[in-house]
Amino acid sequence: MDIESKKFIIRYVAIYIRKSRAENMEDLEKHRMVLIDLCKRNNFKYVEYLEVGTSDSIDMRPKICKLLNEVEEGVYDAVCVVEYDRLGRGDLGEQDRIKKAFQKSNTFIITPDKIFDLNDDVDDTYADFKGFFARQEYKMITKRLRQGKKIGARRGQWTNGIPPFPYVYQTYKNKVNKKGLVVDDDKLSIYRDMLEQALKGIDPKKIAENINQRGILTIKGNYWSNVTIQRLLVDETHLGKIISNKTQGDAHKNKRPNAKPYKIIPQCDWVIVENCHEPVKTQEEHDRILTLIHQRNSVPVAGRKQKHALTGLIKCAKCGHNLTFNMTEEKVFVKPCWFIDAFGKKCGNKGISVDILEKFSIDEIKKYNDNYLISFDSEDAEKAEIMQELILEKEITLQKHKRALELVNDAYELGDYTRHEWLLRKEKWQKSIEQLKSEIYELKRQYRSTDKITKEERQKKLSAFLDSITAVTENAQRNDLYRTIINGIIYLRERDTIEIKIDFK
Repeated sequence: MDIESKKFIIRYVAIYIRKSRAENMEDLEKHRMVLIDLCKRNNFKYVEYLEVGTSDSIDMRPKICKLLNEVEEGVYDAVCVVEYDRLGRGDLGEQDRIKKAFQKSNTFIITPDKIFDLNDDVDDTYADFKGFFARQEYKMITKRLRQGKKIGARRGQWTNGIPPFPYVYQTYKNKVNKKGLVVDDDKLSIYRDMLEQALKGIDPKKIAENINQRGILTIKGNYWSNVTIQRLLVDETHLGKIISNKTQGDAHKNKRPNAKPYKIIPQCDWVIVENCHEPVKTQEEHDRILTLIHQRNSVPVAGRKQKHALTGLIKCAKCGHNLTFNMTEEKVFVKPCWFIDAFGKKCGNKGISVDILEKFSIDEIKKYNDNYLISFDSEDAEKAEIMQELILEKEITLQKHKRALELVNDAYELGDYTRHEWLLRKEKWQKSIEQLKSEIYELKRQYRSTDKITKEERQKKLSAFLDSITAVTENAQRNDLYRTIINGIIYLRERDTIEIKIDFK
């Protein structure tokens, strides 16, 4: 293309290069060379803008945002691109935003084949056609990519981006899993160490600190955090599964204007493919970790700071609320229960010195240990029966709610409800059904987890606790020890009578 006189006076230009979905970095370099050659032939002074991103939204591409701001200010005579649609393939609003920036400043758009003057009616119309077809092409490409990702996931292929630690994609040394995941043996021991710590009841924050102190970084080269550790521990990919269709829409902080709202898909609609790659944990370990995290999350945030050996473990026998501490220079006291009911009546459970409460608690644990082998079967059977009854009760309620939803749909078909009323009632019952399904799933998981704990394992934990509790002086470590064997201490004090019940794991 020869740019001579006519109406074009072009000296200072910007080169904009963007990598699209189907291209690699080599394609990007080819485009760069084409545009640099164009500038050199025409003796342009140029500045390069390189964008590695595939979003159609301008706001998600920082380089084009900066370029458009400078175009509006009249910094450049023209912008060079390999194709007009490289500037953007967004919706009509996004394309109009690009056009107005160039029209306002009388800035040209140069491709190897043509110069666009968007203040010229012919060029403006031609640009509209180019933008329309580019948008249709982009929508078709994204549709095919989504379909390909869904089909790949259903075939057991990995389509979810960077594999979770300790997996790598396709190959590791002599191991090969075409379009799937393989275990990085060097990282496996680190992952198993995290898992073993979690199974002992150690907090994800402490696990992260331990890993960071060893100089081990995440896949992206960052320090580990409690959030990263917890996500890794609950990830079902480590069971050898690939799960897709869990969410819908865009949860990104800076989402596109036309993005669908983020929505969590009900678990019954997930696509779960088993035995896709080598598992690195068992289902029993996974269930146990979920139970421990659930128990920990039920403790108030202040109760997780482990300021005392019994922090977060004491519950009121009257109202079930967690009890807090009052610390002086000499002693620590459990405060009287703070709860006041809807009628203004105080709970009335009195406070106590923590030293006295802990002595009572250790005595109860010793009694439990002495009678453990005798009481184990009856106690475990009782817990299992209670949980099974609760699951059955929830399942009966679930069937009732499903029937209610069917009646609502039938009533709408008969004309008893307007469409607005039907949608409101339908949403109400659907939410209730999904909530019950989640509760049943959680109860069944807890039941499986409890059922897998053997007598020997519990006896071992009790012995380890009693051997260590008097020797350990650090409050945080003592708190960790208590959490290995108990869920909480149910405390009641009326006048001079003290009653304690230990909720053992």
